Amino acid sequence: MFGKVLSSLGVGAAKVDTRLEKSTYRQGELVRGEVFIQGGQFPQQIDEIYLYLMVHYHYEDKEEEHVINQFRLTNTFQIGERETKVIPFEIEMPFDAPISTGGSPIYLKTGLDIKMALDPKDKDGIEVLPHPLVDHVLHTIEEVGFRLTSVEYAFDKFYSRHPFVQEYHLTPVGSYRNYYDKISVVFYPDDEFVDTIFILDRKAVDLMSSMEEALNLDERLFRFTVDRKEVIPSNKALKKKLVDLLEQHI
Repeated sequence: MFGKVLSSLGVGAAKVDTRLEKSTYRQGELVRGEVFIQGGQFPQQIDEIYLYLMVHYHYEDKEEEHVINQFRLTNTFQIGERETKVIPFEIEMPFDAPISTGGSPIYLKTGLDIKMALDPKDKDGIEVLPHPLVDHVLHTIEEVGFRLTSVEYAFDKFYSRHPFVQEYHLTPVGSYRNYYDKISVVFYPDDEFVDTIFILDRKAVDLMSSMEEALNLDERLFRFTVDRKEVIPSNKALKKKLVDLLEQHI
């Protein structure tokens, strides 16, 4: 009885440690790893093992934590005194997981659900890279004369099951510097395609465009879908689509 009381306080209780196959994953990629559970000084009932994919970000001068996705790995089981259990797992990195940016770490939080006790937890940092199709689209935009300068969290602007989307900002480096201040892109990737919101921020070059800029009317928003066939094995089709779009709004 005294042992159960100590376990409920976290003294001599089970411990958890998650070990990932690697530390870097792309959106949509399978994440493989193992959860190591080390029994404590007394037998305990584990109601479940859960994984939370978390992101830490800043919003209006406040630090926020958001659960990107959660995964239940087991049902109820017993862990004996000093017993070691290894639970392998395979989960999918969500297609809409934010990519890693400076100041907004992403991590997996593992926990053991033990009733009437302090839940043992483990946190493991993880780097999330863009989906391969997103990389192809960004590379094509750079080929037509832009450079990626930042990826920022945007709130209450576009649809997302999260409180935010990520906007990729690119500035012109070639002849388009005369016509555009920047372009911003929001991606919604899937396995074979990526839905894209493409925002052109036009440069003020005359009285009319100066008035539009003063009234925040200088942006043009477009939506289109990029299919895998448009970028693999060649991105010529996408490059033509982008050039036509840019030229039409000069």
